Amino acid sequence: MKKNVIIIVASLAALILAVGIWAAVSYHRIVENPASVFEPSVAMATPTPTPVVTAEPTAKPTLSPEELQAQAEQELKDTADPGFMKNRVNILLLGWDQSPEREDEDSSLYRDEDNNFRSDVMMILSVDFENKDVRLISIPRDTMANVYNTTGHWKINAAFAKGGSVEGEGFDYAIKTVENLMGISISYYAGVDMTGVKAVVDAMGGVDYNVDLRIVLNGRVLETGYQHMNGQQVLDYCRARKGYGTDINRADRQQRMLFSIFEQLQSRKQLVNVPKIFLSVKDYVHTNLSVEQIAALAVFGMDIDPQTQLFRHTLKGKYMSNTPYSGAAFYVLDTKALKDLVKEIFGVTLKPDYRFDYRYVEVDIAAADALEYVAGAEYLCGLFGVDITNPDYLQAQAYTPETYGIIGQVAAYAQTARNVATRHMPKNLTDKEKYEFLQQPLDEDAIATAQEVLMQNMYALCASYGLNKTNVEKKLLPKEFYDILSDGSTYNYGG
Repeated sequence: MKKNVIIIVASLAALILAVGIWAAVSYHRIVENPASVFEPSVAMATPTPTPVVTAEPTAKPTLSPEELQAQAEQELKDTADPGFMKNRVNILLLGWDQSPEREDEDSSLYRDEDNNFRSDVMMILSVDFENKDVRLISIPRDTMANVYNTTGHWKINAAFAKGGSVEGEGFDYAIKTVENLMGISISYYAGVDMTGVKAVVDAMGGVDYNVDLRIVLNGRVLETGYQHMNGQQVLDYCRARKGYGTDINRADRQQRMLFSIFEQLQSRKQLVNVPKIFLSVKDYVHTNLSVEQIAALAVFGMDIDPQTQLFRHTLKGKYMSNTPYSGAAFYVLDTKALKDLVKEIFGVTLKPDYRFDYRYVEVDIAAADALEYVAGAEYLCGLFGVDITNPDYLQAQAYTPETYGIIGQVAAYAQTARNVATRHMPKNLTDKEKYEFLQQPLDEDAIATAQEVLMQNMYALCASYGLNKTNVEKKLLPKEFYDILSDGSTYNYGG
């Protein structure tokens, strides 16, 4: 499977876990062995058995289905941790791209010898017990972020891998990265790998769902319309990506499917009676939530209204390719929208890192384009033995329009473009001062103007000295500039 298979595994198993799947553990544990809920603090000697008179067994009364359900719910409530059911609880839900194929060295999908898998699903489940409000927030996997304990620009799904994935500090790295991004505290996590989603859905008897998109995947066809879906169909619906929209569209499908699953579990009263579902996923679930805490979530889940108390969000942003950060493509956030969302949900005033805002990145991309023109100008001037790469050398040689004509003009305008497209950080700044300095974007208008003027003068240089597509190196010039050059007969700039 490709790594996108994990999306449904994580989304489905983790959310079911968070709102009730482990409630079955509570029920199973109490019914089979009530004492197992409590851990003895001191080992005690085994007492000597005392003979007792055995009475005739009394037949147990048969309970109705309603009475059995009420009994299970009461036992669940007795197990729930009351201290946990206060204020707001934030849980990070993760799913990583681990599968048997990715651990097989002979497989083309083999990750690496350290098995540092990326978390391709990242959601925050925020439960406000006091106000009876539940929020599911999706963080797109390609979100450009400042990964904990790591320098540079990274996709947020690298945080889990940078921490060593499930065997290392992957959860800790992921939590701290999201905390830094959102400005909130996250105390709990729940996550799964790629295996087990079909078993989860099949164990709960499938899902009734109105499929809105016809999907063809690996020879299987999922038609549109209301239908009863098995595990494979749910998996295909939630993993389809190429030809079915962006990851944002896919996140929307995943969230709608999760909400539908929750509503069916709730309406069928399965939140306290799903031992088969638990048994099918227990080997794939990693969490620091206790059974009592999960029981509390299940109790809460039984009473909320999905239509008025359950909300879903996806962080807003923009897909951007060919960024100046190693040329990588990212989903770059709208930090203003992020600030508003954090204030609305958590009541926290976030101070976003503006370097990870799409508007800031747009200017950086424009600056990179301008510097590409500077490099092109250096190449053209170099054809005439003029080195314009060293500003000090330029000044010493007096390469000015007055002394060197059009070459001097190109040299001067290249230096201007270089200056406006480059950050010149003052020396001896503190870390805080450096951070504040880098929060200020470059001047987009100045960059655009400098690039336009430089391009005009580079073209004039080519026209003056007969440089055209036949006698210049295409790869050393910006594509846009090379395209307007003459083919060797005429010059027609701007027309």
